[in-house]
Amino acid sequence: MSNARNVIVHYHLFKNAGSSIEHLLKFNFADRWMPYDCESPGAVIPSVDLEKLIADNPHCDAFSSHQIVPPLPKIEGNVFPIVFLRDPIDRVKSAYLFEWKKQLGLEQPKGTLAEYIKEKFQFGRRNSIEEFQTVRLSNQQREGAQNHLQIDDDDLLRNAKSFIQSLEFVGIVDEFDRSIELLYDYLLPAFPNFEKREFRSNVLQDLSLTRQQKRTSVREEIGPDLFEELIERNRLDEVLYQTGRAHFEALYSLRNNNAGLKSA
Repeated sequence: MSNARNVIVHYHLFKNAGSSIEHLLKFNFADRWMPYDCESPGAVIPSVDLEKLIADNPHCDAFSSHQIVPPLPKIEGNVFPIVFLRDPIDRVKSAYLFEWKKQLGLEQPKGTLAEYIKEKFQFGRRNSIEEFQTVRLSNQQREGAQNHLQIDDDDLLRNAKSFIQSLEFVGIVDEFDRSIELLYDYLLPAFPNFEKREFRSNVLQDLSLTRQQKRTSVREEIGPDLFEELIERNRLDEVLYQTGRAHFEALYSLRNNNAGLKSA
């Protein structure tokens, strides 16, 4: 196993600290890190295509993509997936500031947060702010993308939770510092030259605000009715996020326990 290839696969979920992780991977691996997305923005890269990408680039140790989906690729070696989850309401505000302000090069967003949400909701779950994390992480087809609109919500959530709980690392955006500590310990045995650095890229919100403060701010900004609709249309993502947080805390506690045993 010592000669087996070790490969990092970064599932870059939109507005889930992905740019910060890409900077970290680029810093550590330089040209041995490969970002890859298809030309079509709505495309999905299934496991079999990711396996071919990895095989065709034997010099690369790390891959990042907005479009890859589970299940994990099967390779002659070891895959180290990196997945970050984020509070779904916090994600919405961040997506709004990115798509309607930063991406357009504007000093102020082109419309209100309420207008942004209403426009996105016209497309149901074919948008970036409705059950986005659950839909992305629930895929179980190795050779393509499942039609999530034809799958029961309970099954979607069960599949996504199962994927998250199977991981030896999961990061939480609002626990970014601790997530980086856990990521470092996760990668170091396979990548002994990996350096722990903290990069903060595409940060568009006040990092000092608590989760509740952010939610209260969004509710005041868009009104109680639309806020309740936003909550309802992200109820799967809320459960997935809480599942991810619990798994993260368990992994982090195990890390601390192991560190204590080594120092004893």
